[in-house]
Amino acid sequence: MFTAMVLFCSIYVTGDCVEATDDRGPYLTERACQARIEKMISDTRKIFPHMAPIGVKCDQDMGEQT
Repeated sequence: MFTAMVLFCSIYVTGDCVEATDDRGPYLTERACQARIEKMISDTRKIFPHMAPIGVKCDQDMGEQT
């Protein structure tokens, strides 16, 4: 299972960053997670045009250790 994460930073203010973690997942495949990342970036640019994606990650959940 994969969770989509994107780091957005302001293009105007140094150090003004926000980490967005998807709450719709997790996703079964990394490909589905990457598709969700693209949607998150697109939606965020519409709402916050001054924020740019700096980093992306599909965090793999390894489950609980027993």
